[in-house]
Amino acid sequence: MTAALVLVALATGLWAYGPGGAGDDSASDGRPVAARQAPDEIRETVETRPSSPEGRMAVSYTETLRTVGQNVPAMGTWATDAVFAKGFGSGLKGFRLGAPEASTPAWDLPLPGPLCAVTRHVSADGRTAVAYAVAYAGGGDGPDADPLSLPCDRLAVVDIDTGEKLWDTELPGAGTSLAVNVTMTDGTVAVAWGQGSAAYELTGGKRLWADGAPSACEDKGFAGGRGLLALLSCGDSAAPAYRVEKVDPRTGEAQWTYRVARGVKDVYLVSASPAVIAVAAGDYVVTDLISLDERGERRATIRLDRDHQVLDCDRTFSAVVESCGAIVVGGDRLYLSEEDHIVAFDLATGRPAEKFDAPAGGEMHPLRMSGDELIAFRPGTGLAPDAVVAVDPASRKETALLLFAGGQEVHALDDPALNDILYEHGRVFFAARTVAGPATEGEVGEFDQVAVGVESAG
Repeated sequence: MTAALVLVALATGLWAYGPGGAGDDSASDGRPVAARQAPDEIRETVETRPSSPEGRMAVSYTETLRTVGQNVPAMGTWATDAVFAKGFGSGLKGFRLGAPEASTPAWDLPLPGPLCAVTRHVSADGRTAVAYAVAYAGGGDGPDADPLSLPCDRLAVVDIDTGEKLWDTELPGAGTSLAVNVTMTDGTVAVAWGQGSAAYELTGGKRLWADGAPSACEDKGFAGGRGLLALLSCGDSAAPAYRVEKVDPRTGEAQWTYRVARGVKDVYLVSASPAVIAVAAGDYVVTDLISLDERGERRATIRLDRDHQVLDCDRTFSAVVESCGAIVVGGDRLYLSEEDHIVAFDLATGRPAEKFDAPAGGEMHPLRMSGDELIAFRPGTGLAPDAVVAVDPASRKETALLLFAGGQEVHALDDPALNDILYEHGRVFFAARTVAGPATEGEVGEFDQVAVGVESAG
């Protein structure tokens, strides 16, 4: 059961803090206009300012779990201008947007087994890719089946607007791998499963290439978007040597290779273009971010202080390497949250370039780029509502996109290190990555809010 979302009435002075408040209409002047994209290109939405930043509930998705100790993975959070979609256990559900609060799915796509890998990328025409397991280990079934204990057998592309499975194929490494990684770049879906990798045309599912030959290097995974990066782990698994390669998505050929320094314990792919990686040097905690140039050579190193920064790179027991979802890369800047502000680092020098403060001592988290602007989320404090804002890094001008008092539903899901936060087509969505059942017999699930969305009331 969910409580009603509390609306925020726009009163004089409510959004008076920070440059470019809600009452400043000049923020819309000179904004980048979204270029027309081909249907199979990776979507890069340029947002427009809503008629009113006053927020109201757009979607509320709950699941009630009654099995003690049950934990259901909720992989995947996507949205178009018409539908919000969420992965849960062994299927996906879509909720129609733009009408009164949506709490009943408009479509439901059950799968033969649990989701075991997803990508956050969406094509310009609203398609995304998922991998799932067919056979249940030990005869178990249901949405609570643990995808980490099952072979990840199949790859599918789904239309988010309709819930239709557009194509479905068996992975070349079917039945042999538990750790599968999926991503998308323009026109292509790429998959890695440790012992090999493959790529498929986004439209139709034709296999472009596959690499399953025995090798001293393991295919850890890919990062997509504007380009395709591959992470390989070579040699002794106890002390591997890592390589990062830029890959031609149509052929699978490496265009350049960056060899990570020996002694690094782990590597994550932050961005494919511009190329940025995260490394755990000397420990399993990320210590540095490294930017690479168009030839795969090191540009700069950004030293981190993990005690005060949100990175979201290391997801326990997850095969995903395209993580670090709390870090945003755009143009020649990298943005990450640091206590009560966002810091922008110069990718050419590795030095801090700008700082954007949250008001009233609150937090501030980067979500994604919208053209040249940064979209950020600020959890509410006693003096300010929850807010999604657009910041122009050049002028430091800020525009309010949504203002709302989200209440328990939002605040249970607004930690970017634990949950998905997505802003798309003027709406913000907060979604769990795992939903937990009750701790004791007879109780209803302690955490049954799977996702909640907020849109403009204007």
